Amino acid sequence: GGGGGGGGAPDLLVLGGGAWDRLHVYATDEDQKSHRQTVRELSQEMRKTRASGTPVAWVVPTTINTPALNTEDKRDHMREEDMEEMRGAYANAGVLSASSFVLDGPSFTAERVADSYDGVHYPPRVYDAGTQILANAMDWLLPEMVDDDPFVPPSPGKMANPFLGMMMLCFVFIGLMFFDGFMGFSYLASLFVRGVMPNDLYEEAFTALHRKMKLPASKSSSGSSSKKSSSRGGGEGGGEGGGSVASSANGGSASTGVDLSRRSGSGRSGSITPSRRAAARSDVTAGSDASSKVDEEIVALLGPTGADLELGARK
Repeated sequence: GGGGGGGGAPDLLVLGGGAWDRLHVYATDEDQKSHRQTVRELSQEMRKTRASGTPVAWVVPTTINTPALNTEDKRDHMREEDMEEMRGAYANAGVLSASSFVLDGPSFTAERVADSYDGVHYPPRVYDAGTQILANAMDWLLPEMVDDDPFVPPSPGKMANPFLGMMMLCFVFIGLMFFDGFMGFSYLASLFVRGVMPNDLYEEAFTALHRKMKLPASKSSSGSSSKKSSSRGGGEGGGEGGGSVASSANGGSASTGVDLSRRSGSGRSGSITPSRRAAARSDVTAGSDASSKVDEEIVALLGPTGADLELGARK
């Protein structure tokens, strides 16, 4: 046992015996009688020690490896059968009941008998296991639990706030209905950047998914698709055979249609029928502004050479 400092009572008292008693002081009847008296006195002292506040641990002798005993005296007096008798004698004398803790040697050595190289002693790793068992049992060294202020968890609903809960539901509703999960900041950004309205972004994001899953497109997405297709068709029509130009001036409207035949060779000039030329000439005379705009478009469509011919004929 360890002293508590200043020569006080030990913190723990570890006792054990039996093997060497059986070998040296148990041969005759007189030795056995004296041994029993000594063991009874030992148990009384152990009880007094416990009463004074010092815990006492008793170590029961470990298992004997009888075939490995290396002397004749040991083989005659220290066999495992003899040690079982000695363990019973200590128990009958009250040693085990007087102990704070009993470390049962056979419990952690019965399956390691082959490791006992001389029949009595074991390698350090076996004794380490017994030491760990003893250390785990030192619950008397732990401080007593203090239950003066027990923990009481709050009851369900105590921390609930109906107003805050309703406010969160309103935020969720606004985010769902206005397609905005950023509490209006997306609409604020649309004041400075075009094309970032949440509802437009929503349609743009799900158009590809609808197309992939073969779902009907939304109205806005289908409308934008039709506009793109119409503009694409108009461009192709102008490149292949003809195009139409509309112009307005001074509150009135004057329309001109200029149909071009398929381009031939590398030149940009095209042929215009007399009837179409007359119709275009009558339309462009509606106003000077419309005439100048048509002139620019004729130059863009027919090229410099064809435009000179057309404008000269018109004049």
